[in-house]
Amino acid sequence: MSAHTQPPADHDFESLIEVDNDAGVDLGEPDLEFHDFHSADGVQGKIPGEENRRFLERGAPPSDRPVSIWTVRYYQKYFNVETADVVKRCAAALYPKSYFVEIVGDNPDLYGPFWIASTVVIVLTFSSTLAGAAASHLAGVRYEYKFGLLSAAAALMYGYTFVVPLVLWAVLKYYKSEHANVLECVTLYGYANTIWVPVSLVSISPIEIFDFPTISNVVRWLSAAVGCAVSTTFLVRNLYPVLNSTEARTSRILLVAVVAAQLAFALVVKIVFFAYSIEDDDD
Repeated sequence: MSAHTQPPADHDFESLIEVDNDAGVDLGEPDLEFHDFHSADGVQGKIPGEENRRFLERGAPPSDRPVSIWTVRYYQKYFNVETADVVKRCAAALYPKSYFVEIVGDNPDLYGPFWIASTVVIVLTFSSTLAGAAASHLAGVRYEYKFGLLSAAAALMYGYTFVVPLVLWAVLKYYKSEHANVLECVTLYGYANTIWVPVSLVSISPIEIFDFPTISNVVRWLSAAVGCAVSTTFLVRNLYPVLNSTEARTSRILLVAVVAAQLAFALVVKIVFFAYSIEDDDD
């Protein structure tokens, strides 16, 4: 049986902390006193208020220092728009009567182009799926959902909204255009996509309910043509002064390229999302 160790007596603890007074070690007064961490101005903490602010702001670039393009703070100014501004710009894109640069002024944005492209992706996928399901039902066959529609719509809309303006801006800079601005190009192409929201909704043709598939197909072609015409007019009207800043021959080539790209874009939208090849189901 093991023996239990008895706790040491109080005088044993005292012997452990004995200090030779001849060594010159002063343990100070036995009583303890807390320090007052309140500064004179009433702010709690040992660090004064001004020093504390400088400490918290350490690492943040001063307002006069240029912000890196790889930081989120750099792009905040491009999202500085209100809902009324976005609605006004969308209306100007749907009815391209006045110059868009007069409406935007010196505040082009990326907020509208991003959310317009996202909205078109969702509406385009929904409309294509619903129209295909309706056409299949009226034809008496089973509709098979196309899972690639969403990814195709996203690749098409985001690519056309952001990649094509970058290419156009690069070409303009190559030909030494004095008015080329990458943000304005992205803003123009982004708001030009507004028309594809009503076009997608119209493409869900209710005429198929009355068993007129030919007329329904004509409606889809006409809606795609209207969307192409409105967006092309909007782009040409606002890009022409920029394109015209290059040489005459170059400006004509670029103008034709812009129109051809819009025609190709509208054709892809019609064929990929609103053309149906319904086969009989043998099951």
